[in-house]
Amino acid sequence: MPLISVVMPARNAATTLAESLESLAAQSFKDFELVLVNDGSSDETVAIAESFAGRLNLRLVHHESSLGVARSINDGLAQSDSEFVARLDSDDLAQPERLARQLEFLRANPQVGVCGTHVLVFSREHDQSFVLNHPTSSAGIRTALVQRCAIAHPSVMLRRQVFELAGSYDLRFDFAEDYELWCRASLLGVQFANIAEPLTHYRKHAGQVSQQKAQLQYERDMAIKTRYMTAWLQGEAPGLLPQFLALQTRFPNREMALAVLQQCGMAMTKLARAVPDADEFCRIMTGSLLRHLG
Repeated sequence: MPLISVVMPARNAATTLAESLESLAAQSFKDFELVLVNDGSSDETVAIAESFAGRLNLRLVHHESSLGVARSINDGLAQSDSEFVARLDSDDLAQPERLARQLEFLRANPQVGVCGTHVLVFSREHDQSFVLNHPTSSAGIRTALVQRCAIAHPSVMLRRQVFELAGSYDLRFDFAEDYELWCRASLLGVQFANIAEPLTHYRKHAGQVSQQKAQLQYERDMAIKTRYMTAWLQGEAPGLLPQFLALQTRFPNREMALAVLQQCGMAMTKLARAVPDADEFCRIMTGSLLRHLG
């Protein structure tokens, strides 16, 4: 049994898959398997994956038709029983030391259940790149989750015990399945970390899910935020606070933003006292105020 299972859903990924698999074949740490879930592809995805069978410990799982990302990951998880699970998407890249560095970190920090990395976001279409940083401490990450998904999904390595505690991905939140799982795990006491190195490269392009399903993703994002904040507020509804903090929200004018701020002011104050990292919450609030009222 390999120590790590890398679970990768892939649907019509022929244009990017080979580069992603090359990045896994180049890993310095070798005791891992790739569980690739073909989610009803109609292009050369399967043939490209099979061409790596001699270079990767490859296990293929097939869906006759597309069942979505969350179901694909769950099915990949069900086909593996390794101690650690890592994620990589079929259009993203792992730096050669990524698996080794994350495994080393998790072994040295047994209290941490989920370990992400900073991410280099790149676009070959527009010749652009930048590093996306998230908080590195568990308290900072769990606090940042009130605003955003502070663990980059394609960058994570986690202990299988996290799934045993929190359960699998919720199919009702496809397109935001990772955010929902991290919030659920956080409320159960799971500890998080991000390695402050861009060990994962995230490809931004027009065909990815986040571009095609933006409205649905936003609606589910709001539902997740509302539930997460409500738990921190001991069951009290957060009102419009999820909308005010969300990075995607744009109010039509300053007057409306002020009205929303007034409505959720009490919940904002209570949440500031409840979350584990007051400094991170202050940064979130300062950024939100500048974005809407600056």
